[in-house]
Amino acid sequence: MQGIKPKTRAISRVFPSLASSALVVGALLVVALTGCSEKASEPAPNASPTPETSAAESATSVTTSEAVTKNLLKDAYFGELHLHTAYSLDAYIFGNTMNDPFTAYRFAKGGVVKLANGVEKQISKPLDFAAITDHSEALGEYEVCTNPQQANYASETCEGIRNFNMQTFQQLFSGMAKTPAARLADICGEDGSGCINAIEGPWQRIQQAAAQSYEPGKFTSFVAYEFSANAPEGAGGMMHRNVIFKNDQVPETVFSAFEGTGEDLHKWLEGNCIRDCKVLTIPHNPNFYWGRLYWGKNSDGSDFTQAIVERRARMDRLVEVMQIKGNSECQTGIMTTDEECNFETVFETCAEGENAACSNDYAMVRNGLKFGLREQEEWGVNPFKQGFAGGTDNHNGTPSDTAEDDFEGHYANNDGSPEVRLGLKANPTAEAMGMSGDDDPTKLYNPGAITGVWAESNTREDIWDALHRRETFATSGTRTKVRMFAGYNFADQLHQDADWVKTAYADGVPQGGTLLTAANGKVPKLVIWAMRDPMSAPLQKVQVIKGWRTEEDELKEAVFDVACSDGLQPDPASHRCPDNGATVNLEDCSISSDKGATELSTTWTDPGFNPRERAFYYVRVLENPVCRWSMYDAKKIGVEHPQELPKTVKERAWSSPVWYTP
Repeated sequence: MQGIKPKTRAISRVFPSLASSALVVGALLVVALTGCSEKASEPAPNASPTPETSAAESATSVTTSEAVTKNLLKDAYFGELHLHTAYSLDAYIFGNTMNDPFTAYRFAKGGVVKLANGVEKQISKPLDFAAITDHSEALGEYEVCTNPQQANYASETCEGIRNFNMQTFQQLFSGMAKTPAARLADICGEDGSGCINAIEGPWQRIQQAAAQSYEPGKFTSFVAYEFSANAPEGAGGMMHRNVIFKNDQVPETVFSAFEGTGEDLHKWLEGNCIRDCKVLTIPHNPNFYWGRLYWGKNSDGSDFTQAIVERRARMDRLVEVMQIKGNSECQTGIMTTDEECNFETVFETCAEGENAACSNDYAMVRNGLKFGLREQEEWGVNPFKQGFAGGTDNHNGTPSDTAEDDFEGHYANNDGSPEVRLGLKANPTAEAMGMSGDDDPTKLYNPGAITGVWAESNTREDIWDALHRRETFATSGTRTKVRMFAGYNFADQLHQDADWVKTAYADGVPQGGTLLTAANGKVPKLVIWAMRDPMSAPLQKVQVIKGWRTEEDELKEAVFDVACSDGLQPDPASHRCPDNGATVNLEDCSISSDKGATELSTTWTDPGFNPRERAFYYVRVLENPVCRWSMYDAKKIGVEHPQELPKTVKERAWSSPVWYTP
């Protein structure tokens, strides 16, 4: 039965990042539970412990001194952790010259913003938090070329930038793509000092925009930036990290690829984010890392050291599981047979000996989680113990603009028309580099993802602490909620209890946490809950993904459907729900009105638990299918939908894992 059409959710999607954004187009609390239910917490960065509040304490809400009410059982908040404005020089050259950090925060809070293509946009529901992550690499270059008071404002390169010259763009970013990255003397001077000194202006304004936009209890803004090093193979490889500060106590400048590698970034932050400064880092979508995030080495190919592994564990608290440049959870055929991994993938599997512009074993988050179990065995600490975040990488200055039916691209004039997004025309950068529409990966991109957190209040302290303890989830762009706890003493039907959350906090650990060895041969149970986004499709099913390291050092995984919609039950042999029959009417993109669920929950016991084997568990929630953005674009301009692209998608959400550590 057809008839329901998901409401327009003016929250649309993106392209690459700075040196990478163009190069891609151009080249293609931790609470640990013992058998006695004791809780152990990991230290916050810089050796200052993050206090944990037990939700089993007497009250479930308190009021802070700033009159912000706290819910000790925590609420879900949604936000953006990867967003670019005109301060990112690639965004500026693509035509986004007006939407700066102040404008981006205004959009996040519900304001109307005009895009470079002239379209006015407004998010359908304001965000709860946002971090503006302009590229650290070109803040100085941006200031020199847009501020007439700067000495090299009239340089030939700056004139090319202000005239949106794609050859200038190619010249500028070819220097940034080098290893190590190199500044252009025409803008920065022979020693680079012109750009280094110019960073102060935009960095101060970024902090000012965050300060002016922060409304404790209503909206949280974080001081942040993106470190944007490129892979030595080129071809658009990005070894980026978003750097998120907890408060306004931040270093006087930023660290960029001009100064070093991702490992150098962590060491620099350790030495410069001190005292009241607190920071965490989020690796950019791993599918564009060219395999260099999870390969067991440093980004430059040198060997790990104990100090580097420990810094990664302290700072890389989350990973971007999805953004506009694709899904990085998993890919069918790459260490998995999971059929649901064929979701918004960008690259084919690498041929033997290749690792650039393709997917290999080290390109996917799920595989990275499995490799982390092995790394912990070797180092005593897991450098890949990462919770899940989602972002857009939007360069229009419109945070979490992720709606399938309201998509205007992510790169200003570079992909601001349906013809470019569908691959019928090359985007300007591709044309400048001699690429045809068929070579442009834009049509394989998607509107982007969103980060959710479970936090006590909407303040910097509580949202950041939730990010740090990995009590997070990611969605493919909707506001679906997912919550998961693991413990040994849960009742078989705990999810049916009215106070199940309070019990789960008292007797278990939430997503992002660590479960220690079971006492008396007990087996872990997961209590799981998911709630649909009323502006998207109903829920179809809930899955548990388990990964583990066997006693013989094999890395394995299994997928279990644990809650089905429409009264269906998982098959005992295959562990799969029957199809619920939900469909999409491709004529008008309406969806089934009588299929799917508003809410799904269950209490699940691992049938194959071995207490001697390291493991992790996370939850994936699948929605009923809806029209993909490309279907809406094809209808908008009256063309046939490209045969090589899916016409529908199943939006989804992922909880951060819980790790079992014997």
